[in-house]
Amino acid sequence: MMANAASSPRPGNLVLRELLHFVSQPLTTLHCALECSMAQAETEDSEDVILALEQAGRVIEAVRLMREYLDAEQGCSPAALVSLTSTLDNVLEQLSVLAQAGGVRLFACGASKAAIPIREAWLQRILIYLVGALLEIAQPGNAITVLLEDGASQSVVSGHSFPARSSSGLPSHRAPVANVLRQVKLAIAQRAMESTGASVEFYADDKPGFTIRIPRSGAARHELSA
Repeated sequence: MMANAASSPRPGNLVLRELLHFVSQPLTTLHCALECSMAQAETEDSEDVILALEQAGRVIEAVRLMREYLDAEQGCSPAALVSLTSTLDNVLEQLSVLAQAGGVRLFACGASKAAIPIREAWLQRILIYLVGALLEIAQPGNAITVLLEDGASQSVVSGHSFPARSSSGLPSHRAPVANVLRQVKLAIAQRAMESTGASVEFYADDKPGFTIRIPRSGAARHELSA
């Protein structure tokens, strides 16, 4: 008899996750080998090694994001509540270095008592992806503002940036790759946030940005204590 527990089909997402894990190991090995080759390469050969190293790095990043998206699809909402305000403060502190390097002003306004049922690491990742996407398209001199508000039925977190000029400052062959990875990160942030009962909207007009709406009732809740 061939049928047994070991041969039973696995759920599609579990199979895909295992395949991605299987692929990530040789890719990481390849990346390390390319780094060693870069250190040993002759000057005239270094450009090819650099290009191969960059390509391997992009594939590793894509595999990592695919695994994250699968996790987000399955939901990221444990029982513990995480403070939105304190997590956002930590994220903005982390991103402030990138903002200063790019000549972009980054600051937050308002306050919120909202708490979200999600692991803190996941909430940080969501906010880094959302605010980080605005930083990627911002130009020197732009300002990015993140506003927190508590309303009667929901809390709102909105982030906006001044319009970015058409030139991204990246070589043309890299810009499409950066845009694809940025869109994937936004999709991960949206799916993970929706798993808590909140919603996320994106804006791509003359003032690009995002809005997170966190309801007082349901999966996403509030800390009512001061």
